[in-house]
Amino acid sequence: MKPIRIGYVVKRFPRLSETFIANEILELERLGAEVTVLALRSPDEVVEHGWLKSIRAEVVTWDRPSLSLAWEQLKDRSKRTPARREEIREAVVRAFDHPLRSGRRYLAEAVKIAQVTRDRGLQHLHAHFANHPAFVAMLTHLITGIPYSFTAHAKDIYATGPTPALWRQQVQDAAFAVTVSEANRAYLADILGPGLIDKLHCLYNGVDLKRIQRGSFRLDGRLRMLFVGRLIEKKGADILIDAVAQLHHRGLDCSCTLIGSGELEDALRDRARRLALGGIVHFESKLPHEEIIRRMQAADLFVLPCRVAANGDRDALPTVLLEAMATGLPCVSTPINGVPEIIEHGRTGVIVPENDPQALAAAIGSLFKDPLLRRQMGAAARSRAEERFDLRRNVAVLKSWLEHVAASPTVPKSDAEPQRALG
Repeated sequence: MKPIRIGYVVKRFPRLSETFIANEILELERLGAEVTVLALRSPDEVVEHGWLKSIRAEVVTWDRPSLSLAWEQLKDRSKRTPARREEIREAVVRAFDHPLRSGRRYLAEAVKIAQVTRDRGLQHLHAHFANHPAFVAMLTHLITGIPYSFTAHAKDIYATGPTPALWRQQVQDAAFAVTVSEANRAYLADILGPGLIDKLHCLYNGVDLKRIQRGSFRLDGRLRMLFVGRLIEKKGADILIDAVAQLHHRGLDCSCTLIGSGELEDALRDRARRLALGGIVHFESKLPHEEIIRRMQAADLFVLPCRVAANGDRDALPTVLLEAMATGLPCVSTPINGVPEIIEHGRTGVIVPENDPQALAAAIGSLFKDPLLRRQMGAAARSRAEERFDLRRNVAVLKSWLEHVAASPTVPKSDAEPQRALG
């Protein structure tokens, strides 16, 4: 059997905060798929994760494809059949009606991808994020007939996602669609309706349990907390700093390292200084993924106090929580979206209310006083990662769906969803 040839439509590649996409591509390649990355923009940051060098996929990137050239190519293609001319017309109408007013550029990008698809003999397009990449994949499908699918995550659902009408159109035209939590799927059920929701599958992001090993448990009377994430509103780093201040002022021997960067970094540093946490709270940014895993293995507790941002943005299934659990760290977070699907409250970690530094401090303080419970939670966290968030098992499910579409025009049945299959 020849390997399936897949085009991955993404906005940029690689990205520091999107290791889940790179991991997915790497695992698909390990399973025998041939992947071409179709990046709609050039990288805007330096990404130094060492394991990225193992990815064989060619990355095709263009920033501003020529609209005039794309239009000429469309006219040339439209000469083939009346049916193709109608497909082109529909693509143009949808592009220019796009609510972000980026239809012209998106159309040019779709024509460019159509050309790459033909030249490389790609059999399927899979887009990550339901906004820009999925829309361009849909346009390419309308132009060429190549099947496509997409994965929806968080911001593209709750803050910058498609309009309800476009959501329905993208799912209707797709061979299938994926989202990363059951909470996301439940949220989208009202938008999609009973007919289309069956095409949207829940498939958890996975972590490479071969590469991420458990750390060692220490008992020296000090609690080392770790936060990893972008320093933006929805991650709740300010809540963590306030909770650490309460713990420090109670005399608990603790420290907290925040790894990440973002628009709130200066404000968060100022907050820590004002709370006299200069020797307690430490900031680091843009570390290679391998170093982040080493920091997790050396920590005692992982804390991510997620919240719903003012614009509605929120986390869906934070990969850093999955990675922390894989290293055997107990985790403290909030009941936002898919977090309760990750953390079993009282068994693998603790869930506290969002925007509540007092509750967060109380939970951390309780775990500080009970190292045996932390040890038990860490062991259970690793077991849960193995049971539910194994990259190799979950990507194998995705590959089976992609191969099913390549072999048949029908759509994978919803009962093939990995969480139902895996329990």
